[in-house]
Amino acid sequence: MKAKVVAIALLVTTAIPLFGGVVFVGNVASVTNGGSEAVLVVEPSRYDNTGMTLKPYTAVYVYADFRNAVDGDKFKFVGECIGKVTYTKASGAEATVWGFRGVVVPIAPGQTNY
Repeated sequence: MKAKVVAIALLVTTAIPLFGGVVFVGNVASVTNGGSEAVLVVEPSRYDNTGMTLKPYTAVYVYADFRNAVDGDKFKFVGECIGKVTYTKASGAEATVWGFRGVVVPIAPGQTNY
């Protein structure tokens, strides 16, 4: 019985940093890799706990589930910063931006309580 309790506690403690460190809202600029990654443009919002003060309208690269997303969709991101990442833009040029990994919550058009 003790082994099960320890295993559950370990699972919970390892999941907490991934789903609670960074929160921001952004609009999809481009979805890549079959919807498992996207470039988001950070929206000015009441969230500023990234530890790096993301400036509004900054592009960031996010590893999360964007399978049903289209350009312009708005998401709340919760997760962690993984450092700088380089990706290829639609123009073929490379860009280096902050990268994040976590989960996204869709925000419906007109929704203001996020």
